[in-house]
Amino acid sequence: MNSYDRSPTPSIPYLTHLPPSSEATRTFPLYQPPPPPEYIPLTKETLSQLPSDESLNRQLKDRLTKKAIEGLPELTEEDLKDFYADLVQTGIESREDDVLAIESPGGQLKLPLDIREREDILNELENRLTGSGDIEQQSGLMKIDEELSRAPKHYKIFAALARLGVPQDGPSGTSKSPAGAIQSQKGVDIPLGLVSKREWSVLFHEFIQRSDARGAEALLDVMTLHGAPIEETKIEEIIKVDAAAGRVDDVGRLTAEMANSELAISDSHKDLFILSLLRHTPSQPQNAIAQLTSAEQAGQPYPQSSYQVVLQHLTQPSPLFQPNAHTRALAWDLFANMRLSAHPTPSRELYTTMIRTCGESAQPEPERARDLWIEMTENEKIQPSREEYSAIIRALGSTKKDYLEAFDLLRQMLAKHHDAIYTPFSSEEDGLPRFSQYVPTLETFIGLLEGTKRAGDLNRARWILTETFKLARTGKMLNSKEWRDGMDANLLSGIFMTYASWKPLVRRGAVKVKDNDEIVQELDEDGQISSEIEAKRLEEKTVTDEEWLDVDVMEKLVESSSSKSEAIQDPSNSQSNLPLTPQSSADALREATALFQRILHDVASPPNPDTYLPFKDVVLGPKLINSYISVHMIHSPSLAATKKAYEEAWSAVSDLTRGTVRPNGWSYLQILEKCSHGTRAGMTDSDRPVAFEWGQAIWEEYLSWSTKAIKELETISEPSMKDRKRWLMGLGDRQIERIWKSAIRLFALYDSKPSKSLHILEEFFVRYPPEDILKTYRPLPEVKGLKIKLITPNSTPEANVPPYLLFNDVKVLHEKLIKNDDIKSLGRLSFYMKSYEMMLLKRRKWRFRGVGQVKERNRGKYAERERKRLEKAKVDMTEGDAKEVD
Repeated sequence: MNSYDRSPTPSIPYLTHLPPSSEATRTFPLYQPPPPPEYIPLTKETLSQLPSDESLNRQLKDRLTKKAIEGLPELTEEDLKDFYADLVQTGIESREDDVLAIESPGGQLKLPLDIREREDILNELENRLTGSGDIEQQSGLMKIDEELSRAPKHYKIFAALARLGVPQDGPSGTSKSPAGAIQSQKGVDIPLGLVSKREWSVLFHEFIQRSDARGAEALLDVMTLHGAPIEETKIEEIIKVDAAAGRVDDVGRLTAEMANSELAISDSHKDLFILSLLRHTPSQPQNAIAQLTSAEQAGQPYPQSSYQVVLQHLTQPSPLFQPNAHTRALAWDLFANMRLSAHPTPSRELYTTMIRTCGESAQPEPERARDLWIEMTENEKIQPSREEYSAIIRALGSTKKDYLEAFDLLRQMLAKHHDAIYTPFSSEEDGLPRFSQYVPTLETFIGLLEGTKRAGDLNRARWILTETFKLARTGKMLNSKEWRDGMDANLLSGIFMTYASWKPLVRRGAVKVKDNDEIVQELDEDGQISSEIEAKRLEEKTVTDEEWLDVDVMEKLVESSSSKSEAIQDPSNSQSNLPLTPQSSADALREATALFQRILHDVASPPNPDTYLPFKDVVLGPKLINSYISVHMIHSPSLAATKKAYEEAWSAVSDLTRGTVRPNGWSYLQILEKCSHGTRAGMTDSDRPVAFEWGQAIWEEYLSWSTKAIKELETISEPSMKDRKRWLMGLGDRQIERIWKSAIRLFALYDSKPSKSLHILEEFFVRYPPEDILKTYRPLPEVKGLKIKLITPNSTPEANVPPYLLFNDVKVLHEKLIKNDDIKSLGRLSFYMKSYEMMLLKRRKWRFRGVGQVKERNRGKYAERERKRLEKAKVDMTEGDAKEVD
């Protein structure tokens, strides 16, 4: 190779901003591959360091939030408050009362009408059709007969419409409808619009309100003849009337006609059929239960609402039925069988019914109620409403040991109510108070009073009275359906019973009782200024109505009522220095008397829209007056004062009710027990003459009253209705037993000779012989199809035991006979007592052995066979009639 000498090439100028001394830092290739990632072994420690899905989602949400709010102006404090208030208000449950919506024409026709509006519509319709009333007869479309002119208004309108109808295909409604018999030979076409839909509806509901199901059924036929549309709800209302009256055949017929017309049979129709079975024979619920179990065996069980109808009938008292231990045991068996065979998970309503059953005062079961509550709220996740809270509060309030837990549940209920209506940054002046679905009702507070009257917790009872007053006043202002009627007699009876069971903090012996005049005189002698006392009395007398109506604290209510005597410990102390809560029996009497006088004042006052009377709608009854008298029975300083309060109370009530409210068996019972227990009832030696005299008069009055009441009860044919009426009147078996026992003790204690007391015992033995204890024995009700039982005969209290007496009941008479050496009378007394004891023991053995249970099961099977035979005979008869027609 030849080498050539080359001259050096000139340097090229740098076309860059870098200085000439800088050198390239990277060599080719310019894009080098990334280094391999470092290997990380998958161990427990490395896996724990990885971010979780929640943190990744949180990071993503943070990035998106920052991107969304980028460039937005900052919020001020007022903007944040408004935003928070709007956010909270979106969670407030809306109420139907607060929503104003425009209804369709069909919905507007269903708006409730008051009595005056319905009467005006019927008058206008009557004048248009018959010309009666203020318009001449010739102006009507039809002339009515002379006999029909004396009929009620809705019957005259119905007859006119039936005669004007033109039948085309004959009566279209029901087979028993008399519409076809009231058709005229000459018919005229009724133009559309002569009888509006609203008028048809008012006329139909007039029949329904009078419980005239057959008349309403005939009206539907007339509506069909006139071309008026028939709504399915009208047929259901007729079925409701028949079901309430216990007409099983009519309910079954109407339901079958709906099915033949291809109308859907809903759960409510099934409920009404079960209700008709219960109302047909209230004392025999086995027929309705057999219907439920038969449907279970057929694989088509009734809905839970049908079981609810039966369970309510078995456990809740009504004018038609008085539950007892046996019916409650049957209810628990049905409840367990339903969960096994038909519906494993009970509904909210069923839970409520069974929890309420646990609150029966004669058979309280708070533990079982607590178990059902935990199962409903925690296992089934059912959020309780005020009905469930009221039921559990009543169950826990049925015992003295658990009633404080009922107040804890009330706090939960009130907390939910506050959360439901809470609006942040608002004051009371912003608007009217609102009610939520958690606001307590009268049933809630009555359940609480069940506990306070057992424990004598007067402070909580006074708080309940204050809260119910506030809720009643607010409810009347808001027209709330729960509180629009205010307080009732049951709640006030619980208040008075709590006063009666309350034990004074200051013993009666440590309290000086002085008249007001003596107090003023003593203060004058001590140099005190009596003008201040007179001014205070004048101020109390001139208390304005608004202050008197404010029962926010019981003291204001008490101050409005004048008292003839005061209980004080130190005469020098003024009335304002007395404690706010009652300390002695005199304080309790003063408050109870003021409350009772206020009730009578409100009931007697005329209605005034400008004045709120909290007790205006209270219905005066024997229970309320008896509970008020019980306060005097316990806390009155003497029996003479109690007698005076008794006579004054019943005299005032008799004047207000025009003699319709009179004492009953419960009234006589508490007086006889008070008079017959001597010093044990808190009486002194000075009360003994009054006790004997008053007790004799009450006993004679009771005998006269009971004779009339028993004759009245004999007119009732249904046994269950009779039992309910007897219990309400105070003529139940246990009430009769206690009254006669008190009368025997009264005459044995105060009469010098035991002959009168022994005569009463002999009369009791004749009226209620020991043999009745075995005659009234009934085996536990058996129902075919119940696969499981929760209640055993050994654990079920005995029911329907007639009145009886034991030796402890006549112990005073026995001692009196021993003192008089009356051996013959002692032998008779021992014979009477042994007879009752032997019959009770024999009945108990029968119960444990299950005497009659096999016969009861066979009777159920026989009834089932008889029912199937009658159904088959009915079907054969129908088929035979069809063949004859062919």
